[in-house]
Amino acid sequence: MMANLLQNYKEEKRKYLDFLLGFRYDFFIWKPEWSSWYKVGEIHQTDVINSIQLHREILPQEWVFDIDAEDWQACYELAVKLEEKLNDWKIPFNRWSSGNFLHYHVFLDDNWLKHQEVKQGMNMKWYRTVIETHFDALKKSEISIEDVQQLMVQTHRATALLLLKELQQSEKAKIDLQKFKTTKALIRFEGTRNEKTGAFKTFLPELPREQPLVKASWQVKFPSKVQLWRPDVETYYSLFVLAWEKFVKPESLKGMKIFRGKQRNRIVWIEEILKATFTDGRKRLIELVILPYLINYRGLPISDAVNITLEWALKNHEKVPIRKDRRNFTLTTLQHYVEYHAKRTARTKLRPLSLDGFQKWFADTPEVLNYVFGKNEQ
Repeated sequence: MMANLLQNYKEEKRKYLDFLLGFRYDFFIWKPEWSSWYKVGEIHQTDVINSIQLHREILPQEWVFDIDAEDWQACYELAVKLEEKLNDWKIPFNRWSSGNFLHYHVFLDDNWLKHQEVKQGMNMKWYRTVIETHFDALKKSEISIEDVQQLMVQTHRATALLLLKELQQSEKAKIDLQKFKTTKALIRFEGTRNEKTGAFKTFLPELPREQPLVKASWQVKFPSKVQLWRPDVETYYSLFVLAWEKFVKPESLKGMKIFRGKQRNRIVWIEEILKATFTDGRKRLIELVILPYLINYRGLPISDAVNITLEWALKNHEKVPIRKDRRNFTLTTLQHYVEYHAKRTARTKLRPLSLDGFQKWFADTPEVLNYVFGKNEQ
């Protein structure tokens, strides 16, 4: 009997994985014992199914409203408000217990949107206008497919912020806004266990009055059919452009004024470092260049500086693991490392190295020096 229940759990998890893979995006996955993220295509599917502690990247077509709260009552009250707002906007959602509080997943059916564009013969000038205006403001002459894709994902995520702007939250229960402000974010994989509570992330057909804590994998529920969002095309594109205008454009141009082709309030060579990956000198770059620049030069809040730095560090970590005391960082220890040095940077008011100081401090890392001074001479 128990064997059958466990087999059913794995089969339902496999079906859900197939649903995620149906979006044709090779998303990243991670679990605590791994030193870096891996693409799901690099891991045998059976290993994914058998793992009970797993995180995955949020898909480009997906929103995740991650509610964190002081207690279940506060979580429940915010969840009711969120559901009312999603229903007002006619957005179908999939409700899950995170193994502690709640995750609401919304999946955009972008294939349906594209089909409707063709069916209605829609003029897509707005799409080109957003791209051209965005990258022209950034003074970026060469635009790659990846640049455009990142902009589209960033803007789709920001569309959810329009909804959340109308949602009244409290100090006792909040939705994690960072899930909508970065193009690369992790969430607990559906059907896996929360390391803190020991409870599994399970699908919830209804919003329960009591906190659901499922402690056995064979009790996990998966949806028989995942709800997809198929919005009115013109309405969605209106929201898309508004989100770009209100959130993406101001964030991209924060602290930057375009004047005779030069950027003010930015140090160009450090901005170039933030676009690159290296195999050496990463911790020094974080401590002496990146965090001091973001916090004490650009004046960003510590939370924003941590997010930008951690995203850069993870890209470097995927290339070659970052090590400390002869051990590879994990996602958790890397985050703690960045947070510690961010607070230290703010407290000491440490300024970023000048180019002369940079050349001295990084004399033993030719890869970094060649990249910076090669860019600086152009």
